[in-house]
Amino acid sequence: MSVGWLWMVLGAGTGVAREVESSSGKPGPRAVVPARGPTRAVVSSVEEVRPSLVVFLVFDGLRYDDLERWRHRMGPGGFRRLLEGGTVFDSARYPYATTKTCPGHATLATGALPGVHGIISNEWYERESGAEVSCVRDSASPPLDDPKGKGVSPRRLRVSTLGDRLLATHGASSRVLSVSLKDRAAIMLGGHRGQAYWWGTKGFTTSRHHAEHLPSWVSTWNDAQVSQKGGAWARGAEVATYAALGPDDDARERPPEGLGRTFPHPLTTEDAFLYTPLGAERLFEFALSGVRAEALGTRPGARDLLAIGVSSVDVVSHGFGPESHETVDMLLRLDRALAVFLESLEREVGLSKVLVAVSADHGMAPAPARAEQRMSGTLVTRAVDAALDQAFGADDWVEAFSAPHLYLRQARLKARKVRLEEAVEVARKAVRVLPGIADVISASDVSAGREQGFARRVRGEYVAERSGELVIIADPHVLLAPDDEHASTHGTPYEYDIHVPLILFGQGLSAVRQGRPVTPLDLAPTLATWLGVTLPEASGSPLCEALAPGTPVPASCAAPPL
Repeated sequence: MSVGWLWMVLGAGTGVAREVESSSGKPGPRAVVPARGPTRAVVSSVEEVRPSLVVFLVFDGLRYDDLERWRHRMGPGGFRRLLEGGTVFDSARYPYATTKTCPGHATLATGALPGVHGIISNEWYERESGAEVSCVRDSASPPLDDPKGKGVSPRRLRVSTLGDRLLATHGASSRVLSVSLKDRAAIMLGGHRGQAYWWGTKGFTTSRHHAEHLPSWVSTWNDAQVSQKGGAWARGAEVATYAALGPDDDARERPPEGLGRTFPHPLTTEDAFLYTPLGAERLFEFALSGVRAEALGTRPGARDLLAIGVSSVDVVSHGFGPESHETVDMLLRLDRALAVFLESLEREVGLSKVLVAVSADHGMAPAPARAEQRMSGTLVTRAVDAALDQAFGADDWVEAFSAPHLYLRQARLKARKVRLEEAVEVARKAVRVLPGIADVISASDVSAGREQGFARRVRGEYVAERSGELVIIADPHVLLAPDDEHASTHGTPYEYDIHVPLILFGQGLSAVRQGRPVTPLDLAPTLATWLGVTLPEASGSPLCEALAPGTPVPASCAAPPL
């Protein structure tokens, strides 16, 4: 009998001692687990244990190890409250390769792999239009605050989200509200049918896909905000807190315009506050305004979803690097903002009626220390063009490179009577020998089910009509085609990018750590059991240790024969 099933055999929620499986599959330390709450035998109705509000917090760019590293510096009411009082899955890792914001939020919202939901990256090359497109680009849906601006919507998302299924199942009796500083985060979490708001030109906005006019509560909140220009971002903790990080001035840092590389950072532009803890504080305040205005979780029979995409750690880590004084300060200040938010939820709704779920869309690579760790996309495309020139004659063979996808000119190959498969193999060999390249996966590798290298991870995110002929994986700590305006980035299958928090906190859940390997794809199917909906297109499975008490146990949670 495997250790991972001991909790089932001994009796879930009985408070007995059990072993926790480690990420390696070996038994971890024994722990006495508090009761999970009412079991099916003592619950008169499933409705008695369902939350009236699920709060889904997605912290953009938050690595799991950073929570553990800095928790001793955090107060008791924020992250520590969730880590010490919730069910924590400390071995949650993404199973695909391109760990970026848009696919991460889409995966968390749907429980599906990118190859299923269709969001393969933040941007990709679109052959039909001959241009790189954003994951949320939709010219038919301009933002309400800028009718001539770039339109955005969830139309490129191919499946339903948790919020979509909630509204489809329960109709007007449920509400779905999604907010973020980033449009793509709010849109992916809100899905096709929910309300979604993000920071626009002068406040929070949405697009024509979601509404014709801003609700009065959004307009009122925006009108009440004074200009963010002026002031400074100063340290939020004593200087000793940052001592282990080295000096507060690193040549690798590439801060947003006007902020400078050292504390205090002057806020000299209108949107500078978005790169400081003030942006996160404003986001939580706006979310609470939505809770009040929409009466989330407080209406009779309510079954609502509030999704918050917290972008602050990501934007600061991009500019300063994840080991910077600024990123640590952001994390500690974000912890305080989270504590205030949870206290406010207690007053507004009552945490006994709330289920809080926490995860992240990806982590962040350490800022490269050497120039050769920043590998330009031009180097890749030139190598491919040169190899194809030598094999088939001079021509312009590469149509586009949208990292990590390289697209060949299929029409040109056909006109020159060059077999696509042959050209792809020549291109693959040319890229594979470049310094800093770990693997190169082709469409034929995906279709043939190649298991070597990173092919399995790429297979989970590959969409034939959106992906390139080649998907390129750089070596660890090498940034492939990085934005030169950023100190660091993400988007790889390595530990620093794939290992993220996964926490559930609420009535009926144990304060316990689970060491078995899980994926963030499992979170949406788990929340679906609490909300009483199904996610038929999900690739993940409900987390057996965190199911709604009194609900039927999925077949995937059944113990194997003894």
